[in-house]
Order: sequence, then C-alpha cells, then structure tokens
Amino acid sequence: MIEGQTLQPGGEDSEMTSTRRELRDVKAALDEHSIVAITNAEGSITYANEKFCQISGYSRSELLGQNHRILNSGHHPRSFFVDLWKTISRGRIWRGEIVNRSKSGTLYWVETTIVPFLDESGRPVQYVSIRTDVSWRKQLEREILEASERERQRIGRDLHDGLGQRLTALELCAQGLVETVSGLSAPAGQSLRALAKHLREAVVQTRQLSHGLSPVSLEVGGLVHALLKLAESTVSLTQVQCQLVSSDIESLPDPSAASHLYRIAQEAVANALKHAQPQRIVISLNQKRDRLVMEISDNGKGFMQSTGSSVGMGLRVMRYRASLFGGELQVKTSPGRGTRIICTAPLPQ
Repeated sequence: MIEGQTLQPGGEDSEMTSTRRELRDVKAALDEHSIVAITNAEGSITYANEKFCQISGYSRSELLGQNHRILNSGHHPRSFFVDLWKTISRGRIWRGEIVNRSKSGTLYWVETTIVPFLDESGRPVQYVSIRTDVSWRKQLEREILEASERERQRIGRDLHDGLGQRLTALELCAQGLVETVSGLSAPAGQSLRALAKHLREAVVQTRQLSHGLSPVSLEVGGLVHALLKLAESTVSLTQVQCQLVSSDIESLPDPSAASHLYRIAQEAVANALKHAQPQRIVISLNQKRDRLVMEISDNGKGFMQSTGSSVGMGLRVMRYRASLFGGELQVKTSPGRGTRIICTAPLPQ
C-alpha cells in the first residue's frame, strides 16, 4: 500500500470540514449584513434569518410557511409583482427596490436581489432573497427632493410677487408717459411704446417662469389647471402643438403626488422638445378604477431605450419621482414611432 493513500480519506474529511467552516463563515457574514429569506417554488417562506424577523416584526414561526404577501405595503401596483414573478419563474435574477410593511404597520424600503435556484431541467426549485434596508436613504432622498420643491416654489412666488409686480409697474409708467412725450417728440413716443412692449413681454415671461417653478395649486383641480398651463406655455414658447385631454376624474392625488406628477409631465414635454423634434404633444389625464393615469405622447422620432443619453437620465428621474408616491412609469417608444410615457398614481380611498 502506498503511504500517501492511507492519508487520503483523512485529507478529504479535512477538506470537507474546511469547506463547511467557510460556508458557515459566509452565512454568518451574510446574516449579519443582509435580510435573507428562502422560499420554495410556490413562494412559501422556508427560511428567514434574524434580520428579516427584526425588520418585519414577525417571529420566525409567524413567517415560515407564509407568502411574502404578508409584507405587502400596497405601495406598488399589482403589475410590479407580476413582472417580478415572471422574471424569477423563468430562472432569471430580479433586482429592484420594494416597500414592505412590518407587523406594526411601519413602511420600510429594501434593496432586493432574488436569485432562482434551478433543477436539472432548468426549472426553479427555490428562491433566495437577499435584501438591504435602505429606508434611511429613501427618506433622505425624499427630504432633499421636498426641500428642492419648496425652494422652487419660493423662487416662483418671488418672481410673481416681486419681479413681476415691479415690471408691471414699469410697464404702466412707460404707457403713461407715451401720451405726454408723444406730443413733444414723435421719436421719443415711439421709443416709449417699444419700451412698454418689451416690458409687457418681460412680464409675460416672468409669469410663465413663475408658473413653471410653482405650478400646482393646493386647491382641488390644481393638477389639471397646472397641466393646462404647461400645454399653453409650450405652444406659446415653441409653436409645437400641445394640448391637454382630460376626462371626468372623481378624485385627485394628494398635493405631494400632484406636484411629482406635474414634474414628470414637465420633464416628459421638455425631453420631447429637446430630443424628439415632434410636431404634436398630447398630455392626457384619466381615471381607471382607483388609479389616475397620466400619459404624455408625441409624434417625434422616438429613441432606443438602451442608449445612455441624457434622455435616459430624464427617464430615471421620472421613474424615481413615480416611485415616491407608489406610482408606476412605463415608456413605449421606438425610432420613428414617437414616444408614450404613461404614469399611474394611486388615488385616495
């Protein structure tokens, strides 16, 4: 017998022990950092680590055997989870952010990766979900966006109530001097008329800037009025046809969601004007059951969604805004066929 052979079984045992120790260490590190859950092919929870129990407020015994619907916050539309399930059931990894609701009713954001484990035929047998709590980041992002919105509104009010009023006063003063000066000097009268005309144009532009910065009234119907003004200002400033089409709407989103919806429409219109060279833009607002549907469509040149252009950045901003109020944003476009941006928002119950 070769001497080395007598040590081989022990060597294999040692290697196996070392591998198990490494796996335990990796699991311990993962459990320390992440929220980990395992579900079977039907979606029932078969494993939940301690961090999952802590953040959800449920004990392990309360979670095991349950579906992840136990954590459903109602923030995401049904189509969000339909897309998620289609992705992982086809054996593909899903990545995204989800808002869950704890046992106590507290909402929390998790950055999520779901990895399907497949059998020999390529069908999922279980799913491993690894999540990171990003509630603090989402709260900070929301606060920054809200602070930015407040500053926009402040500047808009200052433009309207401050600069706009001063320009109006100067315009009236110039018009008052026209008659007086015209009798003494015709050229001077013409210059004053030209000055009054320029001041009037400056007043109009100041008001348009003011409405763009602070558009959504807190009164009922403020969103519809703001979108109508957006369409009108687009026509007056660019000569591109732009109209608002709105059906009867029983209720409107809260002021914060209305403000985000307006900014989404404003960004969509600006992107169309900058990149698509459209002849016509239509903003539509409709209600479908318990959700508001806003669509901005143009007949421009469209684009490839895979391109990393500034249009892509605009779309990311719009999607982020939509996520803040539980909305969903879809983009339907292709070269030469125009673009449709559809945003749905939950309505107050």
